[in-house]
Amino acid sequence: MDFERISDHIFRMELPVFSMGPINYSVAVWLIQGDQGWTLIDSGPPDSSDIVVTAIARATRGQGPSRLLLTHAHYDHSGGMNAVYVQWQPQIFCHTAEAGYVTGERDYRDLSTRNPFFWLAREFFPSPNIGLTVTHELQRGEAIAGMVVIHLPGHTPGHIGFLHSIDQAMICGDAVMNRGGRITPPMRVLTVDTKLARASIQRLGELDFKHLLPSHGQSIVGTGREALQAFLGQEAEPDTLGGW
Repeated sequence: MDFERISDHIFRMELPVFSMGPINYSVAVWLIQGDQGWTLIDSGPPDSSDIVVTAIARATRGQGPSRLLLTHAHYDHSGGMNAVYVQWQPQIFCHTAEAGYVTGERDYRDLSTRNPFFWLAREFFPSPNIGLTVTHELQRGEAIAGMVVIHLPGHTPGHIGFLHSIDQAMICGDAVMNRGGRITPPMRVLTVDTKLARASIQRLGELDFKHLLPSHGQSIVGTGREALQAFLGQEAEPDTLGGW
């Protein structure tokens, strides 16, 4: 597996998380090339950590990332952090509301929720078991690695995306998914606050970008904002696994 170029400065690699019959679930991680070196956004699941480290080394010619940014700390996004840290010791950044899940001081299973699906499923959530120190806790509107931090809570309290203005790309994490060419909300069983998640999708629709880069599903290159606006103009159908 290798990173593929999505835009001038953004590279994407897709990693398998699990497969069950016709259902294949994967996650994307991102490398950003900039004047201050390489930035990794998310690190994939723990089972793919060797793949991630090897692919990063190839893409960066061994240089590795100087910083690692997290959209959020769910295990499929953060499980490879320790392996990346051992190899390159990057600075670690996440939103202030997510930091406790990175350090191990907090657990998603303890979150209060009005979503019955999250409440029922939370005991089965795998723990990321990261236990690393956060270098800096990000706030909305903050600039880092040529991008602007966009706070998109709901899926998790400190879920964020990154708007790359030069490349006109929105790396949106799990704020929305692309399921077979159709934009959907994040998985309901993994979303602690569906009302906040809805508001975050509306927030995405207010931003200016061309490329919509979700963590789950293919990137929507060139027409990302139009696709999101079309979704917002429709009434989302209830869907326990992939919607409301």
